[in-house]
Amino acid sequence: MLVKDKVSVVIPTFDRPTFLSRAIDSVLNQTYKNIEIIVVDDNNPETEARIKTENLMEKYVKDKRIIYIRHAKNKNGAAARNTGIKSVTGEYITFLDDDDEMGYNRISLLHEKLSSLDLTWGACYSNYSKMKKNNEIQKCGESRSGNLYVEALMRSLYIGSGSNLFIRSSVVKEINGFDEDFNRNQDLEFLARVLKNYKLAFISCDTLIIHYEDKVSGKFSYEKLIELDELFLDKFSEEIVKLPKKDRNRINKYFALERFRNSIKAKKILDGLGYCIANKVDIFSFVRYCIYMIGRVITKKSFGFKI
Repeated sequence: MLVKDKVSVVIPTFDRPTFLSRAIDSVLNQTYKNIEIIVVDDNNPETEARIKTENLMEKYVKDKRIIYIRHAKNKNGAAARNTGIKSVTGEYITFLDDDDEMGYNRISLLHEKLSSLDLTWGACYSNYSKMKKNNEIQKCGESRSGNLYVEALMRSLYIGSGSNLFIRSSVVKEINGFDEDFNRNQDLEFLARVLKNYKLAFISCDTLIIHYEDKVSGKFSYEKLIELDELFLDKFSEEIVKLPKKDRNRINKYFALERFRNSIKAKKILDGLGYCIANKVDIFSFVRYCIYMIGRVITKKSFGFKI
């Protein structure tokens, strides 16, 4: 009997013990059975969240597929993922946020897709459903595949969450995991480095539920979002400058349009418009972007703007 590749699932957890069991069980219930689950507890010792997480993990103590690792102190999500990566033994890795859950056949479908492709394809993703407040459901409207490095640098590739990336372990090790300097956009930064040298595949099946019901909206101020954008652009500045002028302009315009969107929420529209003008966003692209934003609200679908 042919033994299928092992798939490692890394679940970082912090301050959400209530939902962790749902995430773990969704992996245990997969139709694909050759798995290991690495739960990385990023709570500070002796906190209520750490104690509750430890108590919850007791129910899984006899399951040899599950590895439970505790940080000596809180670090961040990127560091927790890196801790998990160091312990994986599978040929493929996927990540799952502690409040998200997999559809029962997710690993089987993604493994079947990626394992059928040559090694120039480093990762794949699927459709998803994003559960928001007031029972609102946002569906995936993204379906692009292939060479998407520029789109990743633009951050216009909406795969929904880091939970939606299924990737070859060799690729993760090649790029040395996550950049722990990123407290936000860590998944986007990681994806950009993956897609520098590899193609991204897509399957149209809805295999992931991303939970946003309990996430705090508006967590970062407008100024903080600008700071995070600058951190991302600075990280990839040497790569961006090597791109053709057309692609450099696309990246600058997209960041300007996204800043405009954030300026609306922060009621600082003049600043957002001024940044668009400074980055030479043409009126045609601006109008298309406004229509795109309205379209996302009407269709309740999440997808990136193509510029």
